[in-house]
Formats: sequence, C-alpha cells, structure tokens
Amino acid sequence: MNWNRMVAMKKILKTALIYTFPVLIGYMFLGIAFGLLLQKAGYNYIWAFFISLFVYAGSMQFVLVDFFGSNLGLAIMAAMTLIINSRHIFYGLSFIDRFKKMGKLYPYMIFSLTDETYSILCSAQSPEGIDSDKLHFAIAVLDQIYWIVGSVIGALAGELITFNTTG
Repeated sequence: MNWNRMVAMKKILKTALIYTFPVLIGYMFLGIAFGLLLQKAGYNYIWAFFISLFVYAGSMQFVLVDFFGSNLGLAIMAAMTLIINSRHIFYGLSFIDRFKKMGKLYPYMIFSLTDETYSILCSAQSPEGIDSDKLHFAIAVLDQIYWIVGSVIGALAGELITFNTTG
C-alpha cells in the first residue's frame, strides 16, 4: 500500500471516529445490556458476536432473546423481524441511489443502516480530500463494530458477574 493511500485512509478513519463517537457511547451501553440478557438466557459471547454480526438490529436482537426461549416458528420470527424493522424501509429510501453508486458496498450499506447510522449519514460532511462514499462506509462499519464489541463485552461480563435480572 502506498503512502498517500495510507494517509487518506487514516484521515477517513479519523473523521469517521469523530462522527461516530456518540454512537460508540450509546452502542456500548446498549450492546452490553443485550450481551448480558443473552448470556443470562443461556447463550455465551460467541452467540453475542454472531447475532450482532449477522442480525445487527438492536431492538430486534433484544426481542430475539425471548424468541430463542419460545416455541415460535421460523416464519413467525421472520415476520416479526420484518415488522419491527420496517421503519428502515421508509428512511432507507432516501439513500438507495447513493448506496447503488457505491458498487459492491451497496448490500452492506443497506444491511448496516440503523437509526443512528442513518442520522450520521444524513448530516456527515466530507472534508476536502475525503471520498464521501468511503467515509460513509467507514461510519457504517465503525457503528457495527461498536455494537458487536458492546454485545460481546456484555456476554463476557454476564459470565463473570452474577446478579438477578428479574424485575
């Protein structure tokens, strides 16, 4: 990798970190709560990692913990997931054209569009010399990383800390 490309990537990452810092704080707390609930339901940090990697829908992930302990069929779970996350369809429409222009990143950008990521992408201004598509991708990836890390920390903490979650 050449020097100019590394400098550009570092600038993109630094800008994305600045934009996503508030999400980092929120996702850490919510992710930890999810990880704790998941662990208390009998699933370890590996489950927290893979659910957060492939589902990545905060409110749905909390509901999913209850689904695991029920006799609900896969079709009902899928329908509930669609209903709970249907709001993404409406605000995601404003990014369809922009995401399509991102080529191979298009599917991930659709997948990673959470409420918080949407809000940042609507307001993020790319500084001079920074490709806005690369900045938007970095924002989306960082937000998901924050959620995954928080979830895993919560599940690991739940294995180490014993407390009563009823209430």
